[in-house]
Amino acid sequence: MAIYNSITEIVGKTPIVEFKRLEKVLGLKGRIAGKLEYFNPAGSHKDRMALEIINQAEERNEISPDKTTLVEFTSGNTGVAMAAFAAAKGYKFNIGLQNGVSVERLKLLEAYQANVVSVPQELIAGVFEKGIDAFEDVINYMTDGVEGTYPTFQLSNPDNVNAHYKYTGPEIWEDTEGKIDVFVGGVGTGGSTHGVGKYLKEKNSDIKVVITQPDAKDVEKPLVKGTEDGGFHGIHAVFDGEKTNAMAPANFNEKIVDEYVTITYAETLKAIHLLAKYEGIFVGASSGASLAVAIKLALRDENRSKLIVPLLPDNGERYLSEDLQKVRHEVEDEIKFEA
Repeated sequence: MAIYNSITEIVGKTPIVEFKRLEKVLGLKGRIAGKLEYFNPAGSHKDRMALEIINQAEERNEISPDKTTLVEFTSGNTGVAMAAFAAAKGYKFNIGLQNGVSVERLKLLEAYQANVVSVPQELIAGVFEKGIDAFEDVINYMTDGVEGTYPTFQLSNPDNVNAHYKYTGPEIWEDTEGKIDVFVGGVGTGGSTHGVGKYLKEKNSDIKVVITQPDAKDVEKPLVKGTEDGGFHGIHAVFDGEKTNAMAPANFNEKIVDEYVTITYAETLKAIHLLAKYEGIFVGASSGASLAVAIKLALRDENRSKLIVPLLPDNGERYLSEDLQKVRHEVEDEIKFEA
């Protein structure tokens, strides 16, 4: 037992759990063990990145709590994580919000007393019209004329990648005793899959890195009301291995990717509900998407007895207002997972 001085001391070392009941029910050939990142103190894998960005900036003497206001533009877990660690370290935090932020996340930002900056809709729309480069326009708007601001630039900050290269990757390698065969992740900000994949391949070049891809139809036409990107919250598309609408972040490195697997939102929901029903683990949409991919991989003959580890970024409690827990029989009953 130990008494910690701050939540900054309890980031990482999240558990990996094999889903044995799910394997049996679905008749899987491979094994699936999920990396449960919601055990981080602020509830997601973005805790690692937020803390690393702040810590490294402090080491470079670029920021200090008495003179710096951290700034980020996000709709996801990055904002919650930055808000939590800014509070824990004594920083002010200004956040601009993309469209489609869940009620739960808004309330968490309020709880951490983050300052939500009103960003003009034309700038927000520009992000989806012009792509990743337009994020800089939003950051410039948020920092213009405000002294002491420090943009954390989650999409292009190498400390994002390094957080997962230094910690998440080694944890997976050590906890699986080096027996991992396949790692599954999303694109998101590009940090986790790049960092983990780079580390694992340096340990064993035969380990495969698989990217979860949202089906284009789900991005264009959401299945669930209130989820503007079809429920793939925080997942950016890189269709057919090529950057689509310039939405692949600078952190993302295609060289570490062995395969892209497309998943529908209906399949994502099915995976989420199966995991909750048979393992007592309720995960979020991004987690469900990677789990659905892992299930498809585990059904392949080539992966018989192989260990597949999907990174599961957060839990489903942050999406209850979107009825993520609701089983939609009209679409889910038709889903038959196939290799």
